[in-house]
Amino acid sequence: MKGWITLAAGSVAVIVALAVIGAEEGTAPDTPAPAAGTENTEQQQGSDRYAELVKEDGEFSETWILPGVNFGQFDKVYFWQGQFEYRDVGPARRTRSTMLSTRHQEFGISEADRRKFEEIVREAFGKEFAKAKTFSIIQDVDAIDASTLILRGGLLDIISRVPPEFVGRADIYLSSVGAATFVMEMIEARTGDVVALVAERREAETLNTRGMGVAVPANSATIMGDIRRWAGSLARRLRSALDKAIGENKTS
Repeated sequence: MKGWITLAAGSVAVIVALAVIGAEEGTAPDTPAPAAGTENTEQQQGSDRYAELVKEDGEFSETWILPGVNFGQFDKVYFWQGQFEYRDVGPARRTRSTMLSTRHQEFGISEADRRKFEEIVREAFGKEFAKAKTFSIIQDVDAIDASTLILRGGLLDIISRVPPEFVGRADIYLSSVGAATFVMEMIEARTGDVVALVAERREAETLNTRGMGVAVPANSATIMGDIRRWAGSLARRLRSALDKAIGENKTS
């Protein structure tokens, strides 16, 4: 990879404000903005790399594209440095002896559950991107060349809405098992330029939200299934958008 890309440290982290502004306030900045308080830091320097991006309608609620970029030049994709960041809501609890207040809507995630969550996400993206029609996935850094699009993404501000297990008989019915802000940089390997950026805050909804007719109580199996569907949907939307962008711009 050396000689092909030069990236600022922590550049993914500075774009968390995109989905927060768009989803929670109903507005969007004119350019992707760093999180508050990061001025005159490496993150601010990284955000300068987004200055020429223009917001467009796209598959994700925040879609920023470098004007004039030709996605048809890419026929390989390389995933680089996936990032997972969790909201600090205190330590995970294994059980509870009383029903929690309705004010408690975010719960700590154990290290084991974090590892499982990250494994499911990686598997979902690997499985979905294997279906790509216009590009191939490379894993060897030495295979990166001028036709490679580097994807550097993450899930930020991850929260869980799954309460600790209740001691006794009590079914829990959830409309969402959690939420996270999905972000993805698309980087031209030859120059190191960010040619596109997408972001979206998304709830991991359960089948109960989808009007399946019969409410399903939450358990380990249903929660894992909800996360797989959620991660698979993100991966499918991104893969489909890339296939479309590359396919429509292929040069002879």
